[in-house]
Amino acid sequence: MKNLIACLSLLFLSAAAFAASEEVVLRTDYYQNGNLKYAGYAMIHPEAGEIPHGYWQYFYQNGFLKSAGYFKEGYRSKTWTNFFENGSVESYGPYSKGMKDGRWYYFYKNGAKMAEGKFSDNLAKGTWTYWHTNGVVETEGDFKEGKRVGKRVYYDARGNKLWYGRFVNDEKDGEWKLDGKDKQTVETYKAGVLMGQREEVYYPNGDLKEKTESEVIFGKLTGSQIKTVYAEDEVMASQGLLFNGTPYGVWRYYENGKLEQKDMGGVPETLKEHRRALAEAQAAAARRAAAAQQQDQQQNPMANIQESQEPFQYGPRKFEVIMQPPTQMEMTVTTDSGRSIDLNENNYDVTKQNPRSFEALRQMAARAREQQAAEEMSADGKEEK
Repeated sequence: MKNLIACLSLLFLSAAAFAASEEVVLRTDYYQNGNLKYAGYAMIHPEAGEIPHGYWQYFYQNGFLKSAGYFKEGYRSKTWTNFFENGSVESYGPYSKGMKDGRWYYFYKNGAKMAEGKFSDNLAKGTWTYWHTNGVVETEGDFKEGKRVGKRVYYDARGNKLWYGRFVNDEKDGEWKLDGKDKQTVETYKAGVLMGQREEVYYPNGDLKEKTESEVIFGKLTGSQIKTVYAEDEVMASQGLLFNGTPYGVWRYYENGKLEQKDMGGVPETLKEHRRALAEAQAAAARRAAAAQQQDQQQNPMANIQESQEPFQYGPRKFEVIMQPPTQMEMTVTTDSGRSIDLNENNYDVTKQNPRSFEALRQMAARAREQQAAEEMSADGKEEK
């Protein structure tokens, strides 16, 4: 109740800053349990109707704050802050005309920073950094128009180097490598599709000891491999086929320059069935994709335009967090310039600075009225017939 009173008092005080040229109303809604769902101000425009304009707060059913920030003429503006249901901050950053624009910060439920980077028109851009919950960097890399580009290196929670490679247009491309003790795993991609995989094991002196190349069909591993073993002078010692670790086919053994061959049996039926299944699945997927694309284009010409997504591939993670009392009413953030901002401070000037900014809304309302009138005339004409 105290939080509710504080929220409504906060919103009431902010009403004094509204321009007198528009009627201002307080909008609230409640959950079935009686807790506040949202509270915020809107202005009533004679043609465009009701437009959110001013400070708004949204709440979870348990009474904790979900998000808070300002609207300006119907669009999210300035800094918005989002919260987890336990009261801790989930993310915060600026909006411009309803789009994320500027530096945003993301957090885990335990309060540790998860990611940080910039948006432009709701799309990630520039360098983004991600962290594990213990503060160790997980990865850092560039985005261009919301898509991953350039080199990436991933680290585990101890800081050990994991996979590294390159993104092109948000897809893995070329060789991606994973270094281990005396061995290296290499995966080859083309436009995000796995084309090949090999593992190389080395002697202590750096010479190649073993090379295992895996069969890939339509981006999937079949379980079949070619294994080559080398002597310490990198002379081939043996080579043959494996299926799930079991030899099959003709194996070749080299000793003192002599070749010996041994037949380990034909292609396993399980492998044959797996290959057929992969081919059938690929053909079926291609048919479904073509049919869906044709249907979307017939029903919605704009169906191929994709909405932007958050630039996360590895988070957030789940944690057991002890519920804590909400402290968001005293929340402050620091901008890139170093200025401290109280998120609940009612210093937002909601005066309509540019009347022409409503012109698009006026035109939209006028078109809607014209369309409605045309539909009514058409309906009347059908009834007369």
